[in-house]
Amino acid sequence: MAQISANLLRDEELVDLIAAAGGKWIFIGMESIDPANLADVKKGFNKPGEYAVVLDRLARRNVFAITSFIFGMDNDTPGVAERTLKEIRTWPPGLPIFGLMTPLPATPLYKRLEAAGRLTRPKHWQEFIPFAMAHTPLKMSIDEAHNEVRIGWASSYSPEAIEKAVDSLNHKPLGYRINIFIARLCFRGIYFPQMGRLAWLKSILENRRTIFKLIRQGFAGGLHAAVPLVTTEPVAEQRH
Repeated sequence: MAQISANLLRDEELVDLIAAAGGKWIFIGMESIDPANLADVKKGFNKPGEYAVVLDRLARRNVFAITSFIFGMDNDTPGVAERTLKEIRTWPPGLPIFGLMTPLPATPLYKRLEAAGRLTRPKHWQEFIPFAMAHTPLKMSIDEAHNEVRIGWASSYSPEAIEKAVDSLNHKPLGYRINIFIARLCFRGIYFPQMGRLAWLKSILENRRTIFKLIRQGFAGGLHAAVPLVTTEPVAEQRH
């Protein structure tokens, strides 16, 4: 796994090299699908209109993405989670994660929010609370921002969403479907507590439909179906 900027993935040769090196997962800080938000945080080089192309480019080489989004930015309004999810659903399956805008000490963002009197927990790093705002968003309340993050996680890691992600890889060897299934179960625990046997048992029961489907596919396809085939040859992209 590696972390890389989305704009660098425009380079087909680089993506070929990632695949040839055995890369399977890429972490991409997409942050937002709103260009105004990206400009505010000095990430204007991220182009939301290119996100789908970049992720398709990776997926064709059997490389999938952990896509990170931040809610509570100054241009965010209630409904930002669903707007973001609408885009995510058109992409190849991956591992979307959602967080809140966090002003770190001594940064321009922290100083700007401090000057505007918008900090609610000026020393938030001394009292770490996961998924909790440290300032008042501009166009929504703190509770609304928290709810947007909850919607993002709940919609992306529900049993139905996990099953859909697995099913979308039916054209791949079984190993890829097992990989995305296990990864989704584990990433769900970032937001929803999954400590202890009972929590994991509940999660397994909720996803039993997908588990049984994978078992049936494994028996139907034989053991070789569970072994992903890895190609190191460059993948030609269609030009329009």
